[in-house]
Parts: sequence; structure tokens; C-alpha cells
Amino acid sequence: MATRHTRPRPEPPEEVAFPVTPMLDMAFQLLAFFVLTFQVPSREARLDLYLPAGPVALPGQGKPATGPTASRAESDLETSLVVRAEADAGGKLKSLRLGEAPLPDSEALGDSLRRYAALLEGRPLRVVLVADDALRYEVAADLVGTCSTAGAEAIHLADPTPKGEGTGAP
Repeated sequence: MATRHTRPRPEPPEEVAFPVTPMLDMAFQLLAFFVLTFQVPSREARLDLYLPAGPVALPGQGKPATGPTASRAESDLETSLVVRAEADAGGKLKSLRLGEAPLPDSEALGDSLRRYAALLEGRPLRVVLVADDALRYEVAADLVGTCSTAGAEAIHLADPTPKGEGTGAP
């Protein structure tokens, strides 16, 4: 009899373990990276706000700082317009002043700032916004938007009551 060659039966393929956990971990890390580093490119999202760094923030308040950064801050304040916004008990705008001149609303503020920007002849228009702590966010955002659309290149936010004054606290 002839010998017959029998082929060995193929064994089932080995099951390969697929590591899903490390891939999900990497995907979430990438997602977090892109979410945290995303910047909106529109003009609305780009607003230069400079918070006061010291007592130089309000003209005539406290001792002026010394050094090269102090002279820059003082010259900025000399060319800045001071806008004061006072709130009533409900947080609505009670009074608005540009320097010492009272204004009826934010539209009048925008008109005044546009006229002042035209007088500056190309020099940057800077605004120092001094607002009550009780002023509602919507009103403050409207004032910042009005200053920005009127041509203000920098809007400095200042504390209405310097430390130690007006609070009754030491």
C-alpha cells in the first residue's frame, strides 16, 4: 500500500491581546492638550486688559513706585482717560463719569472716547476703568466693549477703593 501523506491539521491562530487602555489614555491626553491650548482667533476674544500692579493704578493714590517699570506705568496713567462707574444697590449703573464729566450712558461714553481718539492723532488711546465692586458683570462688559469699539488700545482695570481706604478695616 502506498503511504499517504497526511497533512497535520492547522491549529487555530493564537489570540493576540489588544491593549486598549494605553491607547485610550493617550487619546485623552491629546484631547486635553488641544482643548487647553486652543485659542479663539476672532477679534472679539482678543482684548488687552492690564490689571493694576500696585498703588500707581490710581492717579494721586499712594506713593509712586520707583524703577524703569514705574516710569512707564506713570506715563501710561498720564495719557490715560479715567472712566468711573458707580453702581446702585441692585448692581445697575447709577452714574458714569469720564474724568470729572458726568455721562448719561455707555453710548455717550463711546462718542466721547471716539472724539478724544481723533484728537490724539495716532497716539494710543488708553482707558482706566474704575468700577464699583457691586456693578453687574453685564454692565461692566458693556463698558469694556464700548471702550474697545471706540478705539481704546488698552483698558486698565483699577480698584475703586485702594487698600485700607473706605472699608473700615485696618
